[in-house]
Amino acid sequence: MDKDIKLVAIDLDGTLLDSHKEVAKRNIDAINKIRSNGVYVVISTGRPCAGFSWILDKLNLFHDDDYSITNTGTLIMKNMDKSDVWKKCLSMKDFKFAQTLIKDNMQIGIYNKYSILNNYKVINKHFLFEADILKMPIEKFDESDMNTDVDRITITGDTHIMDEFSEKYNEKLLRDYQTVRNVPEVFEILNKKADKGKALTELGKMLGIELDEMLAIGDSNNDKSMLSIVGIPATCSNGLKSVKDICKIVSDFSNDEAGVARIIEEVFDI
Repeated sequence: MDKDIKLVAIDLDGTLLDSHKEVAKRNIDAINKIRSNGVYVVISTGRPCAGFSWILDKLNLFHDDDYSITNTGTLIMKNMDKSDVWKKCLSMKDFKFAQTLIKDNMQIGIYNKYSILNNYKVINKHFLFEADILKMPIEKFDESDMNTDVDRITITGDTHIMDEFSEKYNEKLLRDYQTVRNVPEVFEILNKKADKGKALTELGKMLGIELDEMLAIGDSNNDKSMLSIVGIPATCSNGLKSVKDICKIVSDFSNDEAGVARIIEEVFDI
């Protein structure tokens, strides 16, 4: 076993999960093996808490010292009781500002810990697709309630529409926010101090683990912030080229071939 690696951070969609949004048994077995040997296993995902609790069940990551990074790095959650131990979110003021930027053919919504908030009568297919994958309810909310939890803001639309939006606003938004475009139809707005890398750095401080003692596995744009800072950045064969370019390990196997397990087996010699 690699004695230097004390924590493994793993992305979900496109990484741990296969194309059917399932976790391969080989992945589960590899994770259980290193966890039983004292290695921290941290899920680091763009999903809110309610969108992946069933995965924590499958992996048996509900012990007192199990943590997850959720909502693209806006929260560090203690898995056992789902409490927040670190949080860098937005406000309703930020949401109202984002509302001024969108057009009729776009959708804006709020993601928080347990639900997706949206007040529009007609919800576009991209927004519905996201909610369906996450198995999370879409709820209405009171826009006058300035205390509404705003973990992250998402704007969705057809690819060409979001291309135009990104070209027009991304540079301006980056002055005050973090932005992520993980898939062509979705544009995310986050707290300036939030991303997977910042959250992982903070969790390392809490646990007394250095970044060079971490392995991170991811495949997409929102994973780059954590892959670029850890000792061993890794990706499956389906990872984006820009992700592969910053990884020390690029598996020959995809997320549909238990690529995560094969990376863990290689690093820890199990």
